[in-house]
Amino acid sequence: MQQFSAREKYLVSNTLNCWPVMLQGHSVLIDLHNETSVAGIIDVADGHMTCELSHAVFIDRNGGQHPFDHFMVRNRMIRQIHIPSHLDAEQELRTAMERGVLRRKRVENKGGKRTFKQKRAEVRHKETLQMISQQQKKQET
Repeated sequence: MQQFSAREKYLVSNTLNCWPVMLQGHSVLIDLHNETSVAGIIDVADGHMTCELSHAVFIDRNGGQHPFDHFMVRNRMIRQIHIPSHLDAEQELRTAMERGVLRRKRVENKGGKRTFKQKRAEVRHKETLQMISQQQKKQET
C-alpha cells in the first residue's frame, strides 16, 4: 500500500476519494470538466483523486481519440469516474475496508471516564446495528 499524508488518509477514509484508490489496476472511463474523457487503466491514485493512467485514450469534444502511453489527470479536472459494470460497488467497499484501504486507526480512550456524548453515540450505534440486523432478517424471510 502506498504512503498517504494525514490529509490524504482522511480524504480516502471519509469521502468518495477512495474510489480511484480502490480502482487501481482496473480499466475506467473518466469524464473531465472540459467535456472530454479519458479511458485507461489506473496505475497510481492519491488521496486527492489525482490519477495516473496507462494505455490511455483521450477522447476530445468532437469524438476524436488520441492514444497515450501514460496520462495524468489532476483532481480538479475530474467530473465523474465510471465504475466498471463488472464490479459490485458495495462488495468493493467491503473488501477495501478489510484490506485496510479505508480503515482508520481508532484512538483508544486513555482509561478516563467516557463523556455523555461518547455514551450517547455508542447507544445510538448499537440501536442502528440492531435495526439493520432486523431489516436483514425480514428481507431473508
